[in-house]
Amino acid sequence: MHSPTAALLWEIWRRHRAWIAAIVCMTAVSWLVHWLFGQPAPARNEPTPLDDLMGMLSFLFLFGIMGYTESNGGAGLGGFPRRLFTLPVSSLRLVAVPILAGVVSVELLYLVWMERLSRSGSTSALYVGVLLAAFMVFYQTGLWTLERFGALRLVLLSVIGIALFGLGFLPSFPAAEASPWLSEPALATVTAALALAACLHAWRHVTRLRCGGGRPRRRLVPLVVRIVDALPRRQRAFSSRVTAHFWYEWRCSGALLPLLVGGALAIVVAPLSWLARGDPGDTLRLLVATLALPVLLAIPVGLAFSRPALWSHDLSIPSFVAVRPLGADEMVAVKVAVAGLATAISWLLGLIFVGAWLSSWANVEHLSRLAIQIWAFHGQSQLAVYGLAALIVAAFMLLTWRFMVSGLWIGLAGSRVLFNASVVLLMVVAGVCVAFDASRLPGWTLEHPDRLVPFAWLAAVAVVAKYWLAAWSWRDVAAPLVRRYMLIWLAGTVCFVTLTVAVWGIVRIYLPLDIYRLHSLLVLVALLIVPLGRLGLAPSVLAANRHRR
Repeated sequence: MHSPTAALLWEIWRRHRAWIAAIVCMTAVSWLVHWLFGQPAPARNEPTPLDDLMGMLSFLFLFGIMGYTESNGGAGLGGFPRRLFTLPVSSLRLVAVPILAGVVSVELLYLVWMERLSRSGSTSALYVGVLLAAFMVFYQTGLWTLERFGALRLVLLSVIGIALFGLGFLPSFPAAEASPWLSEPALATVTAALALAACLHAWRHVTRLRCGGGRPRRRLVPLVVRIVDALPRRQRAFSSRVTAHFWYEWRCSGALLPLLVGGALAIVVAPLSWLARGDPGDTLRLLVATLALPVLLAIPVGLAFSRPALWSHDLSIPSFVAVRPLGADEMVAVKVAVAGLATAISWLLGLIFVGAWLSSWANVEHLSRLAIQIWAFHGQSQLAVYGLAALIVAAFMLLTWRFMVSGLWIGLAGSRVLFNASVVLLMVVAGVCVAFDASRLPGWTLEHPDRLVPFAWLAAVAVVAKYWLAAWSWRDVAAPLVRRYMLIWLAGTVCFVTLTVAVWGIVRIYLPLDIYRLHSLLVLVALLIVPLGRLGLAPSVLAANRHRR
């Protein structure tokens, strides 16, 4: 190589040739499809689902390439490559090369996809480019400097990404248009300054590691120790071994979801709710997003929660847990209970915020109009309005809990192939959901109602398979645990079926009379939501994984 910079860039290219080729192929396929079908990009006002899917995967792969980490212990995401410390290169160059390469790469990729992904919005392309470059810097700095957090770094970086996503829409709010401090130039300047500070922090961190791997002095450690010592501690012994294991699971993994929900509410939702206080439409949309927040966060958190140890790269049961005097079904029951407590606390935080928001600074004009329509439809009954609202909240809570526990049989099995396949499947489903244009579904269904027949039969077969699998998988579980979970499953299923029937009573007046197949399909889907058969497999796969020790 002619220079150390070229050598470092060549290493990034050599390690990720396949992913770079995938980005090039997806970009080329997107352009080729539009060229073959005669749909040039300038002629479109909105991107197609293919553009959304290919663009999202391209940026996702690019951030994976530019992470520039290396596992130092053979497990986990790792941190900054220690082997580079022996090179005759300054620490500044070691940090600056991957950061500049990441910034240039994400900007070039945005230039390629900008015209294809652009929407009719007020956000300028330059401002979006600044936010993308800043997030690339924050992403790399977080991976390097937060190595002790393990894979939890990805969740923290996701919160930063959500904050920057909200920052992109901030100048378009009516309340922000009158303030020069909330304009695009001001926000871009602040974001760029924070990105520069992150670069300097990464340089300082790598320099300290290179000087002997020492950690920075913790001047706040004495204060933190005093605060921790002053906090109330458990003085009594645990009443049972199940209670002790519940406390252990909660301390290890249960508190993650409430912390993320509370942080997102405080950092992202609360400022946006204040800026949207004058627009009833934005208030209603933000309310829906707030209710969906715990559900969406439960999807990635549930993947980590399903592992034997949170964020551990090793899927085998830890020896400390394997030797506990508990049966496999009791361990799974504790996991399910911890997920329930995490869901309850997360939703308690969300409902407290929503209650304070709607009763104080929110513009509830559209929400009140919707409530009046429901009130008039049900014979001017306030009980129907409050009952429907309670059913919606209960359904969202059950969905949150469902995503926390539905993958236990995969994570506790100890199979890396099975777990990685579930992650890939989840990413594919998420990409399809993002790329799918849901606005076309009603017209597609109403045009030919017979199209719903195969989906209804498929749902019916899935219901039969689910109950057959449940009858087989729960046969060896202790009877008290079976009865206890059957009550939970029955209550959750009744909630979803009742909500489906209630919503159908409102929607059916806008649909043709021969659309009854849709009603049947929705009821069958409601019967599939609460996990039953798969959760019954968790004790058996946990027992098999436990005996590998």
